[in-house]
Amino acid sequence: MKLVILKLTVLVVIAALISPVLINSQGVNAQNGDEEVTPSSSEQATDVTYSYVAQPGDSYTKLARKAVQTYGAKHNVNVSQAGIIFAETNLARQAGSPQLNISQKVDIKESVVKDWVDKATRLSDAQKAAWGHYIQFVNFDTSQVGEAK
Repeated sequence: MKLVILKLTVLVVIAALISPVLINSQGVNAQNGDEEVTPSSSEQATDVTYSYVAQPGDSYTKLARKAVQTYGAKHNVNVSQAGIIFAETNLARQAGSPQLNISQKVDIKESVVKDWVDKATRLSDAQKAAWGHYIQFVNFDTSQVGEAK
């Protein structure tokens, strides 16, 4: 288990190094006890929010993956697997890659997901190839991720 966590940490660090996009710090709300990071006031109050409840084995990255896939399905946007990894990694980085507690509620703004999906669909072939290396390490089945049982 420790080896898997170490490998994932290394992957995130490598992904961060090859990412051509700068991260801003708005639009993600992850609740962790008394600490709460809230979206900036420039965000629209009517913005759709994807809400999840962390389950055993969930991580913020998995919840971000599900949000990217949900956005793609809802808005009929075809996001490649490499693009999903790019978007989820940057969503998690933007949120500070918070550690989640079981039953913790996590809200991710659709507008923030849209921004990363838009960037993911504009990746160059070289960037897609670089992000595509990580496909072999990812389970894209998010049907149970963030779902209260």
